[in-house]
Amino acid sequence: MEEYAREPCPWRIVDDCGGAFTMGCIGGAVFQSIKGFRNAPSFVLLGSEQYAK
Repeated sequence: MEEYAREPCPWRIVDDCGGAFTMGCIGGAVFQSIKGFRNAPSFVLLGSEQYAK
């Protein structure tokens, strides 16, 4: 029954898009940081930070 207690359609879509955008930003930042860490020279941890920017 919780399905009928939610907000109407237009605002619900905006809220869902905002949540998806936030999850994509966070997930992308984590992915790019890991990718930069793997491609960085040995014992250099700053590569992940510079690659994510």
